[in-house]
Amino acid sequence: MADIVGAIFSALSCICGTPTCNCIDQYRNFNDDVGELRRKLDTLTNRKQDIESGIEVAEARRGQMVRREVQDWLKQVQDINVDVEAFLEKVQGIKCYKRACLDKLVCSKINVVREMLEKGSFPGSLFIDRAPARGNRIPTENLVGEISTKEEIWGYLMGDEVGMIGVCGIGGVGKTTIMKNLHNDLERETRFQKVIWVTVSHPLNVFELQKKIAGAMVERLLDDDEVMMRAGALMDIMGRVKFVLILDDVWEKFSLKEVGIPDPKAQNGCKVVVTSRSVEVCSYMRCKIVKVQPLSQEESLNLFLNTVGDVVLEVPGLEEILELIVEDCAGLPLAIVVIAGSMRGVDDVNVWRNALAELRDRVKSVKDSNDEIFK
Repeated sequence: MADIVGAIFSALSCICGTPTCNCIDQYRNFNDDVGELRRKLDTLTNRKQDIESGIEVAEARRGQMVRREVQDWLKQVQDINVDVEAFLEKVQGIKCYKRACLDKLVCSKINVVREMLEKGSFPGSLFIDRAPARGNRIPTENLVGEISTKEEIWGYLMGDEVGMIGVCGIGGVGKTTIMKNLHNDLERETRFQKVIWVTVSHPLNVFELQKKIAGAMVERLLDDDEVMMRAGALMDIMGRVKFVLILDDVWEKFSLKEVGIPDPKAQNGCKVVVTSRSVEVCSYMRCKIVKVQPLSQEESLNLFLNTVGDVVLEVPGLEEILELIVEDCAGLPLAIVVIAGSMRGVDDVNVWRNALAELRDRVKSVKDSNDEIFK
């Protein structure tokens, strides 16, 4: 077959001379170039799809941002793809005498596609780490009597000796209030890149805890991953920043590794603070334990009056009842604030007596059930 075609070309050369040969050569070159353009465009399209797939997976797992140059490259490739596909469709059936001009255009488009392939190698990462949001301030109450405890915890946060801090005390004693104040102070501290507050569910749900921590860091974990896989992804996320993680209201002991929390130590400068009613939980988690003590009677009375308004002292016969109520609050700031708030504006002594009786009934039932007054 090749011999026959060759003979035909030779005959045409004799009959028609050089112009025919040029036309045939142009036909051959044109088809070769069109084929080359198609192959390179397919390669470019495949690379674009691979990069987009990688971006989709990485964004879902790590929440990273795509580099601007990668975004621009993807858009340019999309535009080139549309342009070249339209061109290839248009050149189908072009007559021989027009191909000399078109072949130059084909070669030009081949060069454009080749250049985009070279630019799309991206030897570095496709991503940049998103600047971590530091967090938001938390509404809280002013501290009363817990200043020394707050200062002790602050010292551990600013030092290098302690990575795990356990803030322990009975319910309502002020653990959460202390840590809310410290959280807001940490927001102004440049030592840490990220301050994370998470209230731990009871009973403990590792999946939900992972989700809360990632959400606080403006990141996202895949819901269909196993807990162990999510732990690895979370550890990768948290390992990129110097953080303080505050785990509030922890009832059950657990392993940081199980959740995906990097071990806080001097080398990474990170801190984990656990608030809990249980010293056992904090001890298991290898925390430096800080015990929060109830307020003194004087501190309790001042807090009560600041909340209810000291005008109540002008009501005859009320001061003694008020002091008994404060005493039965057992130095618990939460109990004091709740009761004082409910009695604000009340000047009827009988209503105050009823409030005292109800509080004592509550205290008795709590003692009988081995529970705590305010949870």
